[in-house]
Amino acid sequence: MLEALGVSHLAEGVYLRLLQHPGRTTGELCDELAKDRATVTRALAELADRGLAEQTTAELSGRWTAVAPDIGVEPLLQRREEELRRTRLRITELMRSYHRGQEGAGSSELVEVVMGRDAIAGAWSQMRAGAKDQVLVFDRSPHVQSSRADDEFEFDLIARGVVWRVIYECAQFRDAEALSRISALMEAGERSAMLPQLPFKLAVVDSRWALVPMYSGAELESALIVRPSLLLDALVATFELHWSRAMPIPDPQHALPGDVLPQHLDRDLLVLLAAGLTDESMARQLGVSIRTVQRRVRMLMDLLEARTRFQAGIQAARSGWL
Repeated sequence: MLEALGVSHLAEGVYLRLLQHPGRTTGELCDELAKDRATVTRALAELADRGLAEQTTAELSGRWTAVAPDIGVEPLLQRREEELRRTRLRITELMRSYHRGQEGAGSSELVEVVMGRDAIAGAWSQMRAGAKDQVLVFDRSPHVQSSRADDEFEFDLIARGVVWRVIYECAQFRDAEALSRISALMEAGERSAMLPQLPFKLAVVDSRWALVPMYSGAELESALIVRPSLLLDALVATFELHWSRAMPIPDPQHALPGDVLPQHLDRDLLVLLAAGLTDESMARQLGVSIRTVQRRVRMLMDLLEARTRFQAGIQAARSGWL
């Protein structure tokens, strides 16, 4: 915990021990922590230097006490925040140097080419880590990271207050775990929608960066990082246009109106219907028989006066079911 503030792991352990058991001598700390005297003495000196511990007497047998966290730790936090503030102020200067180097190599400062799946995954991770306001995503194949790794990152950012809006291409729902995965993300706060097709993969972070493949295809081996420019504005506008046309995926916590029998089954069924899955695939994902799926689909389509399955999803959205 305190390592982020520049306190060594050993000194943190001594500090936590003193918080719980104040008034310990150096010898007692050696016995309790199973460390030699020189090691504990160094840790105590570090704590004293950082204002986290103090000795009651100057004698060798003097007892040590921890300084209260609100008094001792707060100044360290303030110093680290000041260091971070100064670092942020230097980012513009660092970017100028970076762009000059890129221009010398013949590259544009507005668009950066990233080659290789690992490099693309690393760029995406760095972009997300810097998100402050919102992330916009066209989710379609191929992917450079596992769904689990992506989801864990997203959960963390949503908890920090970052808004996530994602449009899924219907083909993504052919994955047996997709529906439960997306439901978990929506419960965490993701705003989700779907379309039969998306023009390309896309991720936009805070209208500051966009990540987009250089080429379409089954493999993702090269991508572009786009910085603030008319091109980035066009990519954001493209997302917003598709968002306005997309069918929202129902909130797992939102109940369907009326008495349409098992609420969760019908909600999931409408999503899979709109995604174009077969009866067999839907039955397998929902854990019911094919006959149950066919019966529920027919009932929902009649209720919504829909001629096609995708139309049933659209009608459900218009009716406020989704």
